[in-house]
Amino acid sequence: MTADTASGSGLLGTLRRHEVWVFLFGIVILNACFITAIANGILPRSLYNWGRFILLASYLVFVVYLARQMGGVWSLIKPMGVWRVAPKWFLLAAIWGAMNAIIVLVLKGLILGTGLSEVHASFEVISRPRLLMVIVISSFIGEIVWIGYAVQKLSVRFTPFVSALIVGLFWTAWWTPMVFLQIGIVPELPLGGLLLNQTGIAIMCAYFYARTGSGLVVLTMQIFFNSSILVFPIAPTTGGVATYWGFAMFYFTLSAVFFARYGTKPLFAKD
Repeated sequence: MTADTASGSGLLGTLRRHEVWVFLFGIVILNACFITAIANGILPRSLYNWGRFILLASYLVFVVYLARQMGGVWSLIKPMGVWRVAPKWFLLAAIWGAMNAIIVLVLKGLILGTGLSEVHASFEVISRPRLLMVIVISSFIGEIVWIGYAVQKLSVRFTPFVSALIVGLFWTAWWTPMVFLQIGIVPELPLGGLLLNQTGIAIMCAYFYARTGSGLVVLTMQIFFNSSILVFPIAPTTGGVATYWGFAMFYFTLSAVFFARYGTKPLFAKD
C-alpha cells in the first residue's frame, strides 16, 4: 500500500471526504463547551465577546489546513476580493434587513390599530464604537465561516438552497448554548424564532453569494441586517417576543420565496 493510499483511507482521508461535517459538528460541540465553561466560571466572562469568534475562525482554519493545507486556507478569504459587482447588489444587500423590519412593524401597527407609530428607529446602540466593532467583525467572520465556506462546501453535494437550510440549522445550534445559558444574547430570545431568523439569513446570503460570488456583498448584508435588529424595535427587549416571532416568520418566508423566484435552480435536488 502506498503512502497516498494509506492517507486516503486513514484519518486524513476521512477528514478530506467529510471536511465540512467535521467542521459543522465540531464547532457546535466546541462552542457549547466554551460557553458552558464561561457560565460555570471556569473561564472568565471577558473572553466571551471575542473568544467565540476567535474559536469559530481558528477551528475552521485548523480543519481546512489539515484537509487542504495552505491552499485551502487562502481560498477562504478569496471571495472578499471580489468587489467588481453591480452597485445594485450592494444596495439590495444593505436595505434587505431594514426593509423586512419596516414591513413587519407596519403590519404590527395595522393589526394593533396603532398605525405607523410602531415604525421608529434608534441609533443609540449601534453608535457605540465597541458594539459597532463587534457587529463588523462578527459579520466578517460569519461571512467567511457560514457562507463563504460552509454553504459553498455543502453546495458540492446539495443545491445552494438546501445548503443554506443546513447551515441555518447549525448556525442556530452554535447560538443555542448562549440562548439557554443567557450569556451575551438578548433576553427572552425564542429558540424557534432564532432558527427561522438564522435560516432566513443563510438563505439570503446564499442567494447573494450565488449571484455575485462576492464576500463583500454578503458582508454588507450581514452588517446592515445585524444593525437593523438593534435599530428597529424587533428584538424581544424592544418590540416584545411576539414581534420577534412575527419578524422571524416573515423574514424566513420572504427570503425563501425570494430565493425560489430569483435564486438558483433547482431548489431541492441537483439534476
